Amino acid sequence: MFKKFIQKIAFFSAILLLIGVSFGGPSLSFQSYIKQIVPVAYADDDEDEDEDDDEEDEDEDYEERYEQKVVKVKPVYKTVYVEKVVITLDPIFTKDTDRDSIVDGLDPHPTISEKEFFTDDDNDGIANAFDTHKDEDDFAYYEQENDENGNGILDSYEIVAIN
Repeated sequence: MFKKFIQKIAFFSAILLLIGVSFGGPSLSFQSYIKQIVPVAYADDDEDEDEDDDEEDEDEDYEERYEQKVVKVKPVYKTVYVEKVVITLDPIFTKDTDRDSIVDGLDPHPTISEKEFFTDDDNDGIANAFDTHKDEDDFAYYEQENDENGNGILDSYEIVAIN
């Protein structure tokens, strides 16, 4: 029964508070109304200073416990020997005889430039590397030879192949 009584009083005071705030108008704000009804205690300024002093004392205790110590250390120098590695190459890998930018050790044809396998200066259809008669038509030499047995191979080459 006492609980119901407390609930009714709380409900009634809340309604009165709302009515008072709504009729109070702009001159009476909610906070000022609450201050009139509910007493508020304020702390003295001296207490604030005491709290600040306590915090400073704690800071000083912390600094005393954990002081920084500066220690000067003399550097120690050690002599360390470094192994020097010298790699020497075979001379075949350092020179380029035909000047085609491929060293002789890697060049499949060290005396013939690789460009010669892809160019034909006299336009006879045979690359310069294989051209035995430079600046002449190589097929003119084959016209003088014959193929008497008709197998498509010139007789002079056939004799070389048999032997």
